[in-house]
Amino acid sequence: MPLRVIEEFINTRRRDGDEIATPQQLATWLHARGLMPADTVVNDEQRDRAERIREGLRALIAENNTEPVSSPRPDGLNPAARAELADLTRDFPLMLDVTVSPPRLVARARVPVEAALARLLAVVAEAVAEGTWTRLKACREPSCRWAYYDHSRNRRRTWCSMDICGNRAKARASHHRKSTAPLTAGQPTNR
Repeated sequence: MPLRVIEEFINTRRRDGDEIATPQQLATWLHARGLMPADTVVNDEQRDRAERIREGLRALIAENNTEPVSSPRPDGLNPAARAELADLTRDFPLMLDVTVSPPRLVARARVPVEAALARLLAVVAEAVAEGTWTRLKACREPSCRWAYYDHSRNRRRTWCSMDICGNRAKARASHHRKSTAPLTAGQPTNR
């Protein structure tokens, strides 16, 4: 399963809503990606666990990018998300399936939703092993934090969209430079 599913999972939370806000929405999302049978029922506790995994993954990919730019907007990251993810991952046993070629990590969970979430974590482990994990990043714009895959040759892309988030950051930086620049006698000011 490609790393794209992790990007999509993280991006289920947007400014205008949450695609997995209810247990039924989570079940639909997991089924649509072939991670779980269609008739599986998801409960509130499982949905909450999926949300905490999602936010923990967002915190992890934020570390794949440089520090966020300073902004008056909220950061969008839960400071405890990484620690919560570490606690949650202990509950999702994975094993190496050597009956397939190449061998791959598979979930040992018997409950379908737990197996689906464990499979998402296996995708992360596989991406780390393949060397592609560091290309999945969270936008540096604190109010955005959208997940994106960095296809750039030098792996230095920092914004989900240069047209939107990159321009916002550059405009803020320009405004900050202009507002803190010392006035020189005889030079006109920008008004």
